[in-house]
Amino acid sequence: MVKAADFSSTRLTQQEHGDVDLIDKNILGAMVVDNISENYPGIKHFFYTLKLVGLNETEAKFVVSDMMTAEWINNHYLHILNKVFKEESKEDLGSRKVIVESEAISPVPTIKIKKASTKKQRGLTRVKEGHLNGTQTFSSFVKGASNTLAAIAAERVAEKPGQSYNPLFIYGRTGLGKTHLLNAVGNTIYDFYNEDFKICSLTAEHFTNRVISSIRGGKQKELRDAFRFDCDVLLIDDIQFISGKDATQQEFFHTFNALYESGKQIVITSDKPPHRLSGIQERLVGRFEWGFSVEVLPPDVEHRVAILQIKARSLGLRIDEDVLFVVAEKSGGSIRELEGFFNNVVGQATMLNVPLNKRLVLDVASRLSSVSSVDLINVELIQKEVASFYGTTVQDMCSKKRTRGVVRPRQVAIYLSRIFTDDSLLEIGRKFGGRDHSTVLHSVATVEGVLANNPSLENPIRVLHSKLRKISGGKLDD
Repeated sequence: MVKAADFSSTRLTQQEHGDVDLIDKNILGAMVVDNISENYPGIKHFFYTLKLVGLNETEAKFVVSDMMTAEWINNHYLHILNKVFKEESKEDLGSRKVIVESEAISPVPTIKIKKASTKKQRGLTRVKEGHLNGTQTFSSFVKGASNTLAAIAAERVAEKPGQSYNPLFIYGRTGLGKTHLLNAVGNTIYDFYNEDFKICSLTAEHFTNRVISSIRGGKQKELRDAFRFDCDVLLIDDIQFISGKDATQQEFFHTFNALYESGKQIVITSDKPPHRLSGIQERLVGRFEWGFSVEVLPPDVEHRVAILQIKARSLGLRIDEDVLFVVAEKSGGSIRELEGFFNNVVGQATMLNVPLNKRLVLDVASRLSSVSSVDLINVELIQKEVASFYGTTVQDMCSKKRTRGVVRPRQVAIYLSRIFTDDSLLEIGRKFGGRDHSTVLHSVATVEGVLANNPSLENPIRVLHSKLRKISGGKLDD
């Protein structure tokens, strides 16, 4: 007789155990996965690797590819798996206890992220290659059902670089917090292991530019040394941008191999899971799938409200929760869209000196839905308006000049581009002389600080905002 805890791979027969055979187990396992994919699409990514590997008299044993997924299913979705298993199995099988384990044999690491530094929150931090946005930490990342798994994975990577989930591949739509998690990993390692770990943090576009520059200058060896032999943690944002770039993919392939074989940590973000990336060499896709891939999903309404509450507190604003619910419901599905809409509402209330209430939120939402600002306003128009207002030129704003007469107009133009267009951070930065997304975020934060803390300096920004609002067709009743 087979013991309850014995899940031998020996073929089971209906005659001996009143059970199904091995082929039937495979079919039943596939039926369970299909059922979850069809009826629970929001969590289906947790079950992609689910397999039914054992059936005995009392238990049904499933396995997934990694320990974290197994842990997450057991803690959050085991009731769903039980329900689906009963639906898809015969009556006598459905009464069995469902358990989920990992195919991995190493123990789950304990999270012991050290207490955050009490030092003043920093802005951009230069690292071995590239920089980190110091404001994007685990403590400032708002967890919800849509992103908790990704956050936990990132925390474990930061706790033990090169030992947990390597590579870590975080994917999802634009504006959901992937870059935030990437920076959080880097900031944690920088704060607590900076003497031991050399960090390379850059976008795929930046990596591509480095490859092109090295080829032009005949400095390929310097590039390879920098990334393959002088890098302990490689953080790459938006890997999809190397699509179709054969030379870059060739270099990244060998860089990935060198770091992985040396036990160095690799974290990658993308807008799609590895198997859906187009224009990427199959051998690279395969390597992206070696570690742990996790999706960041759009936040639900409650999660969006939590984000808005923290955002409001950071600005020193007290806003009724019912107003924030309206903001959350009327905004787009991404965190970037949510924050953009919220900034628009706050800007309207501040600049026009009107109450921030439901009426204002609905008015702004109606304006934005009825008139597409993208059709009327683009970054180029904003640049011209700001340059004319401040008495400078678009060419100077897009240059590397750092004089106050250029820096402030540049920051204001970037801020207004963020408010009035749907361009991504990367796109805005590119239109301002090839600046990266972190520079764009820094400019937005600086102008928001001016608006919040220096009322005497608001007027130029208010005037420009009002002018652009009129151009867009928006109209707010006083």
